[in-house]
Amino acid sequence: MFLVVEQKEPHAARMAVASIAQPESIEQRTELARRMKDELELPMDVLVDAMDDASRALFGDLPSPAFVIDASGTIIAKFPWSEASLIEKAIQ
Repeated sequence: MFLVVEQKEPHAARMAVASIAQPESIEQRTELARRMKDELELPMDVLVDAMDDASRALFGDLPSPAFVIDASGTIIAKFPWSEASLIEKAIQ
């Protein structure tokens, strides 16, 4: 199972998403997550972090982290950037 977490993008002003305003409410963040899922045709669920970005604080202030978690809930791999080849290797 794969999940995406929508949270604050701290470097958005310098990236391809610079034209997208940072959400100021949970409703705006939820709508942005829905839009991302639809426009990118993501086949996985998209979770929406609280406005205090609790998941960012919990998992580390990484730019686009990826975690591989086994069936027992143990993190078996952690990457600072969601790179498909590294994730695929960790899953194997």
